Amino acid sequence: MTVKRSEIYINTVLRPTYNVTRDHFFKYIMEINLAHVLMLKKQKILKVEEADTILHAAYKILKQGYDKQYNSHFEDLFFMLEDELASEIGEQLVGNMHIAFSRNDMDTTMFRMYWREKVAKWIDNINKLRSVLLNLANEHKNSVMPAHTHNQQAQPTTLAHYLLAVENNLQRDVQRGVALYNRMNLCPMGAAALATTGFNIDRHDISQRLGFTGPMLNSYDAISASDFMLETSSVLSISLCTLSRFTYDLIFMSTNEVNTLRLHNKHVQTSSIMPQKRNPSALEHTRASISKAIAELQGTLFLAHSVPLGDIVDIGDDIQPKLQSGIQQTEDIILLLTEILHDCTFNEELLYERAKIGFSTVTEISDLLVRNHNVPFRTSHKIVSLFVKRLIQEEKNLLQGSAAQINQIAKEYTNLTVSFSDKEYHQATNPMDFIRVRDVLGGPAPIEIERQRQEALEDVSATASWLVTVFSNLEGYSSKLVHDAGFGINKKRTFQGEESK
Repeated sequence: MTVKRSEIYINTVLRPTYNVTRDHFFKYIMEINLAHVLMLKKQKILKVEEADTILHAAYKILKQGYDKQYNSHFEDLFFMLEDELASEIGEQLVGNMHIAFSRNDMDTTMFRMYWREKVAKWIDNINKLRSVLLNLANEHKNSVMPAHTHNQQAQPTTLAHYLLAVENNLQRDVQRGVALYNRMNLCPMGAAALATTGFNIDRHDISQRLGFTGPMLNSYDAISASDFMLETSSVLSISLCTLSRFTYDLIFMSTNEVNTLRLHNKHVQTSSIMPQKRNPSALEHTRASISKAIAELQGTLFLAHSVPLGDIVDIGDDIQPKLQSGIQQTEDIILLLTEILHDCTFNEELLYERAKIGFSTVTEISDLLVRNHNVPFRTSHKIVSLFVKRLIQEEKNLLQGSAAQINQIAKEYTNLTVSFSDKEYHQATNPMDFIRVRDVLGGPAPIEIERQRQEALEDVSATASWLVTVFSNLEGYSSKLVHDAGFGINKKRTFQGEESK
């Protein structure tokens, strides 16, 4: 007797869950079926004729795709597909297909297959954004600008130095992503419900057929783990926080009062009433999208905590939509920000002028007093601080100061006789000289910036090579799986898992 399910339950849970599974995971379910039957055949758990009949029916469904609407007579896609196969080859054979096989290990396996592709694609997009930043850094090794700490002008640096700081953050994001991919790329199949099986299965075989590095080592962990999804959420969120801070800076630079960044016309909008406006709307939407994406991704943590360690819908079906929404928004953000940076221009002259007329170079005056005149650093710091305060009181900028004033203040307030020269003063207050002498590891000097840039380029290239191997595996396992099932070479898929045209 079939129990009639609640219409509310169907409309609010079962049908939406079915749609998500059908639209995103159907292909992986069918590939798992093929791999499992091939393993049963190899292990002689299924007879050759039985296995071949099942393989033929499963491949037929995989090839034609599956777009049926939800049927409330069945709980989910798993049972609808089982019914579809039963109508082709009979219930007995379909039942035998599920020897040593459970929805539990299949579900978490298909999630890992889906998310490893998504993570690899995310790494690829971040790597492309890094390349744009490195190209900009190459253009702006000598583009002097004032850097800020606590939102106050601090010291001169270069635009390249700043951009490489952003790139270094993204480089660590990539490293986290690669480590995540490697931890995720382990196969739960063979865990069955949670305690494996009494049949002589080969977990390494099915793992290899599905493109995994190897099987998960503990079967209870295999069906209960949620950390790979939470780690995906965390890695993406960390990267989004960096992009959020970067976006904030770009919006600030594009304001009329700052005016050191000009967006391409295709990335701005005008006012409905003020003709002069160039609203940085693409950046504003990017900032808002980052907030929305982080909110979605962080929602996964609430779904996964206080959940028993086992196969539970909270960390299965229910967590998927939030994670999918979060990563889709993340992909869009990276693509848009990459385009914005590719097409924008920076006002190098104004950046230099801001560094020159402010007080950002005075650290070098203090350093020269220490290096050339043996003044203790804390004393030199006090002398220069008093010097800056005096100029501000007199409403003068650094260009209107002099070495004589430094010497006078040193004598008046510290009783030191210092012969700070005009040459030293002009050298210290020249932003480019300030930058040029800072050629230590990690500094902004052009020669050091180029060394940093080359090192980053090598890392981008190494990541790109790693991605070639990963994408080749993700494309190759599917083709080989279909070939081993006896149906020739399957069409290549894109990295999102869709068939190429």
